[in-house]
Amino acid sequence: MSAPVIEKPAKRQTLKSARLARAHWLYSIEDVIALYLVSRQTVRNWMRYGLKAIEAQKTLFLGQDLNEFHARRRKEVKVPCSFEEIYCVCCKQKHSFLIEPFTVEQRGKFRTLVSIQCPETGGRATKFVRESDLHRLRDLQKRNCSAETPD
Repeated sequence: MSAPVIEKPAKRQTLKSARLARAHWLYSIEDVIALYLVSRQTVRNWMRYGLKAIEAQKTLFLGQDLNEFHARRRKEVKVPCSFEEIYCVCCKQKHSFLIEPFTVEQRGKFRTLVSIQCPETGGRATKFVRESDLHRLRDLQKRNCSAETPD
């Protein structure tokens, strides 16, 4: 007797492309679940948040509408940061290199990793910068520190 073979469930992946669906195809809810590896409730949530559906005998989605919906979702969640800011995925906020102490780690010849510890959650937020940007960042931090101390 051999041990029964257990199949692993499909692992949910992050959306790599906002254009997974073919533009002129119609997709049922089951097709959308299989295409994006999500649950039925997720598709219902997407409909609540603006995914256009065609109501027929069964709910259908136009591929173009699926692609537009995901492109819009991706655009809405982007948080643009200025040069001296970093976005922390732990607390979902921006932090300034001018206020928070940061560490610098050389990664290869032309890559420098700058990181801070999030004051809210204690997690690490990291950002790759060029060497010239690192010098500029340190100069701004020195100016900021000298402006805070009274003479």
